[in-house]
Amino acid sequence: ASAAAAAAAAAAATVYLLRRSRLPPRGELQPELGADASLLRRLLHVIEHEILPKTRAEVAEGNKVFGAAILNASFDTVIAETNHETACPIFHGEIYTIDRWAALCDKPPPQESVFLATHEPCCLCISAIVWTGFRRCFYLYPYETTKQQGIPHDLNIMYELWRVERYQERNALCSTAGLLPLIDALPPGDDKAELEATVARITKQYDLLSCKYHSEKAANPSNKMAFN
Repeated sequence: ASAAAAAAAAAAATVYLLRRSRLPPRGELQPELGADASLLRRLLHVIEHEILPKTRAEVAEGNKVFGAAILNASFDTVIAETNHETACPIFHGEIYTIDRWAALCDKPPPQESVFLATHEPCCLCISAIVWTGFRRCFYLYPYETTKQQGIPHDLNIMYELWRVERYQERNALCSTAGLLPLIDALPPGDDKAELEATVARITKQYDLLSCKYHSEKAANPSNKMAFN
């Protein structure tokens, strides 16, 4: 049995290497994303004052804590929304935001816009962001935080479907960046301290909402998610 298992593993490894060898060369990478203190302050403001209130209302209806916003080239908000999975299983925060954005008559093109997510987009959402044409995406919390908040599906799906830990954060189609590393990279001073305090304040709210969602989801008749 052990010999058969070893042979099967070797065969799988061979197939994997053959597939890898057939991959086309990578395209030219999108520019790396950066942000100064002023931009970081603006992005956190959108999360705290425009996305979070909508998330709070929808968590009370049984939806998850994930939200998103689309900003124009000047970082003014075009639309901010949140998760609506009880209405449709694929209405993740990012998907619902794109759906509502698409319905707007007057909006800047995605290539000139900025996508902002409260949590690192899952494989469904990052694909939708790319398919829609957005090239710049910032997020606050990485997958590891989402897992700690009791929702490990982002990581599990990518591992089970493709045997990868995450997508390529900088590629030919889009570039993504987490706000936390960008804040951490700032020099010590008042700006950094202020931003860290803002993140701590926002995180406290998301932790409370996450606890509320998990404590009430089993009793919610509208919760028919595949991963409960």
